[in-house]
Amino acid sequence: MLNRRTITMVLTSLFAAGSVLWMQQKFEAGDERNALAVVQAYRARHASIPEVLESRHPGRPVAWSTATESACFQHVRVHAVIEEPGLEPSLYAFTVDINGPSIHPANEGGRAVLAALDTPLPPRAPSAASVAPTAAVSASASAAPVPSAPASGASPQGLRGP
Repeated sequence: MLNRRTITMVLTSLFAAGSVLWMQQKFEAGDERNALAVVQAYRARHASIPEVLESRHPGRPVAWSTATESACFQHVRVHAVIEEPGLEPSLYAFTVDINGPSIHPANEGGRAVLAALDTPLPPRAPSAASVAPTAAVSASASAAPVPSAPASGASPQGLRGP
């Protein structure tokens, strides 16, 4: 027979377990959001990851997704999938170490994109919107140095401007 003490103990345990699971879910969601931001904002010598993907698949949208690989080590897998009509989707996968932060390739597509960060991208064809007259850029803004970092295991930590 169940008494009041047993019921209270079981309900307290269920509440504690639910609280821990809820809290872990919030931490993982934050890690995934941060990992996606690291991948999308990282810029190496000549390009960013979204720019390399755009140069490989002009005009195609990128579907970004994340998944926690290791909650303890804060490793998050970031996927970029690009659909091409009549072809198999292109998958580019990266593993992000949130503690670093650092980006590592998780498949051959990711390895190719990280390697391409240190090579100049081909010039884009001008679009109708970009040929409109624009104001001149000041010399100080155009002469700002662009920080660089290695492509493999690239770390965006030291790339913040002055």
